Amino acid sequence: MSHRTRLWLLAALLAGGCTCEEPRTGVPTYRAPKAAQAPVIDGRLDEPAWQRAPQTEAFVQTMTGDPGEPATRARLTWDDDALYVAFEVEDDYLHAELTGHDPHLWTEDTVEIMVDPDGDGSNYFELQLAPNDQVFDTRYDARRVPRPFGHTGWDSHMRGAVSVEGTLDDEEPDGGYVAEMAIPWSAFEAGPSPADRPEPGQTWRVALYVLDYRPQGQRGVGWSAPLVGDFHVPERFGRVIFEER
Repeated sequence: MSHRTRLWLLAALLAGGCTCEEPRTGVPTYRAPKAAQAPVIDGRLDEPAWQRAPQTEAFVQTMTGDPGEPATRARLTWDDDALYVAFEVEDDYLHAELTGHDPHLWTEDTVEIMVDPDGDGSNYFELQLAPNDQVFDTRYDARRVPRPFGHTGWDSHMRGAVSVEGTLDDEEPDGGYVAEMAIPWSAFEAGPSPADRPEPGQTWRVALYVLDYRPQGQRGVGWSAPLVGDFHVPERFGRVIFEER
């Protein structure tokens, strides 16, 4: 390739607004600080516990690890009672109509966490929270076992709240939403290998996703890209290290 051709290609990339970001395909690690006081679960992240919790890296496309939309970051913190998770999602088209017991929230807008306490790929948990405050939760013995949706009779007793910038299910542009979860440690005392509350320094495997309804079809982003057409890939779950205050 000639010098002149290289210059032409560079100019074309710059003109096209190329960010030239490398795909992020490594399994990420997050250090979750212990909260001195539990946050109020109200969909607003104005308590000291959230201010001390760093944001994750920006979520990426699940198949490739490339930058993806909707733009999302998350925060995690914990105390002796619960694991707290907050998602900050930028979304200009909010759609969440489903209601009832364990509705299939993944077909609309929702945030999702999967938790594998001992990281062995067995006895892991899935919880979703939609912008209309609906919850789906289930437990799996192994990857997608039992089919189709795990042990949906399991109840996490999660508390969740969402604050929305905009109006659900209309055609006016929206700004996005903040979804806040409190998952009691007792939720993980289920299945063939029940988990106790983590000790400082312990690592759990955690996946974080956002599913985004669009009129032209669903899209999704994740904190750790599974790199296949399935979110249930425990070996690709990120690592969360529980730290003292």
